[in-house]
This record gives sequence, C-alpha cells and structure tokens, in this order.
Amino acid sequence: MKQWRAKSSRTLYGAALATGLLALVYASVSFAQTAATGRYVTMSERIGIFIVLFRAFDVWIYFFQAVLLFLGVGLTLYYLIRFHQKSFLAGLRGTVADLTATGNLDPRQAIDFEIESLQNRFLFLDMMIAAAPAAGLLGTVVGLVQVFREQTLVEHVTMQNLASGMYVAMVTTVCGLVVAILGMIGRHFLLARVADMREILAGPEGD
Repeated sequence: MKQWRAKSSRTLYGAALATGLLALVYASVSFAQTAATGRYVTMSERIGIFIVLFRAFDVWIYFFQAVLLFLGVGLTLYYLIRFHQKSFLAGLRGTVADLTATGNLDPRQAIDFEIESLQNRFLFLDMMIAAAPAAGLLGTVVGLVQVFREQTLVEHVTMQNLASGMYVAMVTTVCGLVVAILGMIGRHFLLARVADMREILAGPEGD
C-alpha cells in the first residue's frame, strides 16, 4: 500500500512539474515580439486569430451540435421504446428479486438501486443539455470577434462587412439552445417513465 502511494505521489509531482514547465515555456513564447506589427503578439492571440480566420470553424460547431442532437434524440427514442416493453419490465423484476434474495437488500432498496442505475443511463442528455449551448456560446464569441476584426481591417464599415460574423454569432447560439431544449424534453419523458416503472415494481406482481 505504501509503495503504491509513493508511486502515485511521484506521478502526481511529475505531472505538476511538467505542467509548470510547459506553462513557463508557453508564457515565455507568448511575449515574443513581432517585428512586422511593431508590438507584442501573445501566443494566445495567435491561436485566437487562427481560429477566427479559419473559415470552417463555425461548420465544426454546427457539426458538434448535430452530433449531440442526433445522438441524444436517437438514444432517447431507443430508451423510451425499450422501457415500454413488457420483457424489459419483466427482466427488471427478476433483477430486483435476485438482489433481494442474494444481495441482503429489502425490496425497496433493490428497486431504488435499479432505478438509479437506469437514471445513470441518461448522462448523455446532461452532456447534450450542457455542451450544445456552450458550443453555441463559443460560436457567438467567435462571430463577434470576426465582427470586431472586420472593423479594424476596413476604413468604412458597412452592414455587409459585419453580416457574416453576426450570422455565425446568432445561428450557433440558436442551434445550441434548440438542442438543449430538446434534450430537456427528452430527459423529462425518460424520468417520467422511470418514475412509472418504480411504482409498477413497488406494486403487485400482476401490474
């Protein structure tokens, strides 16, 4: 046990040291002076400019949101259909009976254990609800940065110059919110069905 703790401590200290050295290198390089602009350009700014100027960046945001949408809706429909099948409920009853007989649990504890296991399957919806708006917010920030950068590149700013950046900013946010709302609706239906199954398992065998 002590040997394992010593190895874990060395690994932790090594990771912390490597992280500190990488951060120091990053901070040192980030203040490198760019002669062409006559000012200091940090590494973070260079990375940010690359992201903003990468024309397909908003496409990757849409792709990520679409993956969350189709994955979330597909799994939600699958579990809704699965949870309404009599064979699934019968198998759940059998699992509860086995836990009661061999797991030193009373029926209520066995039911709670199985219901909690079912609810853990919905973690993908939590990711869908949280990640989609976050990706939309990222698209909003990138779009606004594109707008402000466009203002620095042209002398007379028109709405046409700003339209593309504002479009990215608004549409990615809307898409993220729509995906999150669908995820919340799906989670509501799944939790409602799980609550019904809890009552069925706690009731008479013939339900």
